[in-house]
Amino acid sequence: MRFFKYSALGNRFVVVPTARHPRGADRPEARAICDAVAGVAADGVAYVHVASRRLHIYNADGSRARLSGNGTRCASAWWFARPGVRAHMVTWNTDAGPVTCAIKSGGQIAVDLPAPAFAAAAIPAIWHKQELWNEQLEVGGAPKRKVRVHALSVGNPQTVVWVGSFPREWPALGAAIQKHRAFPDGTNVVFARRLGRKIEARLFERGAGETPSSGTGAAAAVVAGARLGRCGRKIVVAMPGGNMNVEWTAQGPIRLTCPVVEIARGELGPVS
Repeated sequence: MRFFKYSALGNRFVVVPTARHPRGADRPEARAICDAVAGVAADGVAYVHVASRRLHIYNADGSRARLSGNGTRCASAWWFARPGVRAHMVTWNTDAGPVTCAIKSGGQIAVDLPAPAFAAAAIPAIWHKQELWNEQLEVGGAPKRKVRVHALSVGNPQTVVWVGSFPREWPALGAAIQKHRAFPDGTNVVFARRLGRKIEARLFERGAGETPSSGTGAAAAVVAGARLGRCGRKIVVAMPGGNMNVEWTAQGPIRLTCPVVEIARGELGPVS
């Protein structure tokens, strides 16, 4: 199996060109590819069906993702680097609909995510109000604690927790929120705070756990911050893996821009 491994601010995706459309809600092959021992140590796999420009994205645990900002960007970096390709823009068919990426100066790649949705049914979330926004969720083991959350969809489910400082136990809280009964399909979790002229974020991703960066997570942080009046619609999001430029455009879509680098390529033997 031919593979290409890319990193977008430390968020690692393996790009696998394929002539077949991967199927199944859980794909053991993707889990094995991402494994640090049996595979090549990654946060997800982006299968590229070249003929149709169809993008199939899987998390490290083998579950399917409707959309990944960094995964889509990594697939685009591979697409643009192919011999003889002179295009500077590509539109992918994803589970969340068409998503366009473009090459920018300095080796950066921009991706335009769909406009955010706030209705609980669109996330999806099971809640007694139309939106699960600025609401308290009871999470954790014993003792339980209440956490104020802001849930939305940016092509995949996101739950933002706005904080003054990051709680020491934020990964455990992220894990508890990620699998909360309010989210039938699970949710990605973003802890965010305003830090000077930037937003600082910590990410706990559905199917991958703690990650150094997340495109959709950064998008959710900015949308939540703007809607709460904590920041403008165009701002830098600082994550452990680096800085991402985010703009929630007036038209609705969210534009993310950051560098993408190739870190490995080769042939991977049979995985299972």
